[in-house]
Amino acid sequence: MMDLLLQLLPPWMVIAPLIGLINASLFFVIIGRRSIGLPIYAIVAVVAAMLVQSFGIARAGEPPLSLGEVNLLATSIGAWVSLVLVRWIGL
Repeated sequence: MMDLLLQLLPPWMVIAPLIGLINASLFFVIIGRRSIGLPIYAIVAVVAAMLVQSFGIARAGEPPLSLGEVNLLATSIGAWVSLVLVRWIGL
């Protein structure tokens, strides 16, 4: 079942949410205060990572900065900017 699902999705739709989750977890470890913030941070970071990738803001580059079609640097920066904005708003 899972193999069929992975065949239907482009690789970036699997990798970008994982990058968003990693960044949200790291943000929570560094800046988080309340445990209720972790799910909010995870949702925001995943959505931001998917938006950065879907809009094609940065093209995939060399392997240290990209993983397949996903530009890791641009995706991480997009996730962190959105997380800082959410934190600044007070969520």
